[in-house]
Amino acid sequence: MALRLRRETALDLTLEGTVGSFRVGTGSGGSRSLEVKYLLTHVGLNFATSSNDKLLSALAPVREIFDFQSLDFDEIMQRDIDDARVSAELVPYLLDEQSKDMIKLFPPIVIVVMPIREGRTQPESYYPEVSIETLDPEGDREHPVLSTRSGAVGSEVFQFEQPIDNGRPLTSDLVRLKLNTHRTRLVIVDGQHRAMALLAIYRNLKDQWSDERRAPFKEYYSAWTKNYIERFNLNEINLPVLLCTIPELDTAYTGDFDMKKAARSIFLTLNKTARQVSDARNKLLDDNDLISFLMRRTLSHIKERDARSPHALRIVNVELDQEGSRQKIQTPVAITGVPHIYYMTEHMMLDNGGTVRGVKPRAGTFYNRTRLDDLLARLDGRNLLGAGTADTIRRDLFTAAAAEKLAAQFDRHYGAYVIGALERFAPFDRHNRAVIEMGEQLEREQDRQLKPILLEGQGIGRVFEAHRTSLRQRLRNGYFRTDVPEIEASSRRLDATATRIEDTVTRLRRDRAARLFGDLSDKKLVRGEDGAIHSKMVDWCNRLYDELFTTVAFQTALVCGFLGLVEKAERKLKKGEFGDQPPIDRDQAFDEYITQLNQFFVPRSPAQLKRLIRVFTGEVADDKEVWAVRPSNLTFRSVVYRAEMQPDQWPKYRYLLLEIWHPTHPALQAILGEERSECRAEVFAALHDHYETAFCRENQKAKDELSKDERKAIFTQAFDTYAGLIRNISTDALDRKAMREALSQVPAAAATEADAEIDDEEIA
Repeated sequence: MALRLRRETALDLTLEGTVGSFRVGTGSGGSRSLEVKYLLTHVGLNFATSSNDKLLSALAPVREIFDFQSLDFDEIMQRDIDDARVSAELVPYLLDEQSKDMIKLFPPIVIVVMPIREGRTQPESYYPEVSIETLDPEGDREHPVLSTRSGAVGSEVFQFEQPIDNGRPLTSDLVRLKLNTHRTRLVIVDGQHRAMALLAIYRNLKDQWSDERRAPFKEYYSAWTKNYIERFNLNEINLPVLLCTIPELDTAYTGDFDMKKAARSIFLTLNKTARQVSDARNKLLDDNDLISFLMRRTLSHIKERDARSPHALRIVNVELDQEGSRQKIQTPVAITGVPHIYYMTEHMMLDNGGTVRGVKPRAGTFYNRTRLDDLLARLDGRNLLGAGTADTIRRDLFTAAAAEKLAAQFDRHYGAYVIGALERFAPFDRHNRAVIEMGEQLEREQDRQLKPILLEGQGIGRVFEAHRTSLRQRLRNGYFRTDVPEIEASSRRLDATATRIEDTVTRLRRDRAARLFGDLSDKKLVRGEDGAIHSKMVDWCNRLYDELFTTVAFQTALVCGFLGLVEKAERKLKKGEFGDQPPIDRDQAFDEYITQLNQFFVPRSPAQLKRLIRVFTGEVADDKEVWAVRPSNLTFRSVVYRAEMQPDQWPKYRYLLLEIWHPTHPALQAILGEERSECRAEVFAALHDHYETAFCRENQKAKDELSKDERKAIFTQAFDTYAGLIRNISTDALDRKAMREALSQVPAAAATEADAEIDDEEIA
């Protein structure tokens, strides 16, 4: 008689519920949509049901499941949890003191059953092979079942079991989903906040906050003590849960999707009608936008930077999520953000080469441009993809294979300069090094609270402050009727943490200023009596970063200004307009460009520091105290553009950089000379019009009524002002004759454009 060996299953969590399906993906780009097979069940706090305890133990938000550093960039799919909102709104929603035996209903928490690599926490791209078969009745199984199983018996990932009745698989009665919790992670793609409310109650009951990934967030939920929670009928708390699998995404799949892309597709589909996802997060996750794809490539390369990199740029220096559609950097450790890099990428790829002229704002919009003619030309797309594919590809219609080929070209010829600027432009580098030093200091202090808030999550600092304010307000309003001394102690701990955060950020900014001024030959000039950088110099440095270096406009000018000029010179070289000149070495030209900008923006002498202050702030009033500055009409903003510097105004900053940059390649020299002359003409015409308008209003005259002497005085005033700015920026003096000619050559629209947003009071 043969010995029958039965292999033990690896499935250790069994859930019962209703099975269903829906589809994700549009079927575009040659791919067909995929079936998502799900189990609708519930999870609650009735621990007499063992699956509740097991599921709540296995369930966790993304921040606790995957180590941020171990993930590839495109595996990051969710915004951070607003723990302040969960604690202030959602936990009380479950624990309603006015009706403590009644539980309100949440929409289902949507979870993707994500396979992970054996022995690691990184997601797998596909499930092990999925098989579908009919299993005969056996043991306690009275009916045959339809089995959908991923993986061989003994190493399964998941298994659906649907009883068969009258030859048809049931969808509701006794349907089971079995999971291997060692080979899967339950990734919440919708309802992280709802799930966290339930998990917070569960963990406070079971005292399960000691894990290193959970501990930093314990304080948000400390107001909900175990004694308080136990006053409620917890057996009635049951929240619906939808556990999703994508059986077609197994190792035999050959299409464009993978588990990460499918999870993002589910997330974005569900969140189109949910609480608004930030503009930055939508750009980050959009799989149907080739510009987003290219941007993620750049971010992935930044994320690869580590301790072995010769530069200090890290992914923490990129703000990945922001409130609403704001573009200003909000996180103290960041130097750039998703809107910045997306805007640059959009311009580099979709601009036709003619929308940036002089200092006028960049013309046109990109959001509705789906044709990729300019992108394909820049990336040699027709040769890479073939004419057939190139003729059909669109910004929102492309295959993964085509995107990868184009991205490789983009990385070399464009993305490398985005990263190069963020790494090598000295003000950025010195900020990034100060952030690394701050992180090392927190590591030495083993600070488990501040490190996550400042370095391990986008927006956690905003959430912390919202929670602190909310708890304090609820205490004032007498919201809590029990355990008040303990909650008051928690509020005081939050206040103490807020003080430490403020001190740490202050220390970061002081260190950044010290590094920016680190090359000064006479550092006494910027130090106070205590020998440290004077607080007013730190403030000046902070304004320079906030109002200049970290803006979308400046960073676009820094990168796109360089590449646009190089492209223009390359086109003319190709046409033979410069004779027998060698091709432009982009890397060499970029080295030269960055070196010259660093020499301008990082002062090495008192004279250079004063020049920098004059350009961006005002006149130094005291040679011994350079922080004593009085207003001046010779600053860049006073002369070139007095209104708000929106992103599309980046050609103004491009002009500033053209005054500083002096390339050695003859073609670049010639193109830059032409561009700079055009910019100067437009700047002077606008400045002259500004002064002329102000004079006429003050003296109640029409412009055609001005006398010759009055016209001469206005011209002199405008020229002397502009020449004063140029002396602090460029080695090339302003030409009076050229400026007089500019008044007749520059169209009136260009001359008045810079004053379009100035109100009457400002002009007066």
